[in-house]
Amino acid sequence: MKLKSRRLDVLPLTSVEMKIFVKSRSEFEKQANLQVTKVELNDAYREEIVEMIEREPDIWKSTGIDYLFYTLWLMILRDVKTIIGMFTFNGKPNANGEVEIFFSIEPPYRRKGLATEAMEAILCWANKTKHFRVVVVEAGENNKAAKASLKRLGFKKIVPDDDDTKEEALSKYYKVVCPKSDDCEDLDFDI
Repeated sequence: MKLKSRRLDVLPLTSVEMKIFVKSRSEFEKQANLQVTKVELNDAYREEIVEMIEREPDIWKSTGIDYLFYTLWLMILRDVKTIIGMFTFNGKPNANGEVEIFFSIEPPYRRKGLATEAMEAILCWANKTKHFRVVVVEAGENNKAAKASLKRLGFKKIVPDDDDTKEEALSKYYKVVCPKSDDCEDLDFDI
């Protein structure tokens, strides 16, 4: 499975690819005929992924779609065959069809519209497959580029309840990925 945009291929890693990538991104890049960047996952993120794989072993044996909501997705700039970022879902959609996505774009590729392009591909896939209804993302209050991208894509800021603990300098945004109707606008978030 692969999502495509104008400049990007967006692909989820299989369990075998994920194990190679976590062990050595450079080795994964070599095997996938991508530009070898010599950039590796930081140790904390690597440990988190390994723990997740160990905690949810059945998901990685699945031939269904569940693993798509746990694996790393790579964003590959097609013309130079290089990884420019990655994202992951925060698990399967909840009962309301909501998923949260965490993005990471490598510094040389920021502010070029690539995250926006990747998110457009994800939203298109979601709309086509109906695997989830709502996408939630976090953006730093000082990240003007991310906030502009989210606005351009039609995301709306989630206003936290008064009793919610506020995370410093981060806000959550959502976009409904279903036909516009009255019941899609007034959502109560479980995330």
